[in-house]
Amino acid sequence: MALQYELAGSQIDGTRGYQEDAFLITHLTDKEGNQASLVIVADGMGGHAAGNVASNMAVQAFNKHVSANYPTDNLTEVLRECVIQANNSIKETVAETPALSGMGCTMVAAILEGNKMWWASVGDSHVYLIRNKELHKKNDDHSYGGFLDRMAAAGTPVEAEDGLSRNMLMSAIMGDEINEIDVPTEGYELEAGDRLLICSDGMDTLSAGKIIQYSEWSESTKECADALMQAVEDVGMPKQDNTTAVVVNVTEKEATLRQRQLKSLRQLLLRLHSIIPLKNPTCL
Repeated sequence: MALQYELAGSQIDGTRGYQEDAFLITHLTDKEGNQASLVIVADGMGGHAAGNVASNMAVQAFNKHVSANYPTDNLTEVLRECVIQANNSIKETVAETPALSGMGCTMVAAILEGNKMWWASVGDSHVYLIRNKELHKKNDDHSYGGFLDRMAAAGTPVEAEDGLSRNMLMSAIMGDEINEIDVPTEGYELEAGDRLLICSDGMDTLSAGKIIQYSEWSESTKECADALMQAVEDVGMPKQDNTTAVVVNVTEKEATLRQRQLKSLRQLLLRLHSIIPLKNPTCL
């Protein structure tokens, strides 16, 4: 079954009064001439000016490397190289402008090609899959809390150290060596009816149940993205972080859907013909 993708994004400042998140949706074309898409979300760190510079710089460097190397037979390697390029762009800028030292960002990016999703992520932003009214986080969480949870799930629990916040990042893009990069070796198989949510950690204000609820209430991707942003605002969380979300609807391609409908109609006519012989069966 051939799939197609509808995408839309939205973001809010939260209580900060300035925006350090950056996102980009780029439409690509695969080797067969079919539509593919790139989604990038970066969450900047380092203060008002520096965080904004870091997130936008990383997004542009990542997008530039994809555009120069796509289509490709090795998306895993290209995505990993894109993260390195984003990191190098920050390293070079800090070397030129020492006042920006300490700036950086988390990042999550996904390429939707054919019936699969490929991603690369560093930090605590999210790739969520909503399928059958259930929310599934697909990428790794590089926060301290995520590390503790992964160790516990692997059967080797680690006792949390005093004074360390679960929100503390253990991997980020800051121009130094990156501790962890989550890039799966295989694409994730998508299905018609899936909805993807690629977002910064400001979305953590909403529970999984609330995210599913607002997704169910929203038909279009734009409606869903805006509804989620409004829901975050409505919580009224003190010190609410910048929040960004890109929503993707996964649907069956219209041509494929028409073919399936015609096939079903033909099968119905054949069944009717077996019951009531038609005068002109050759039309089947």
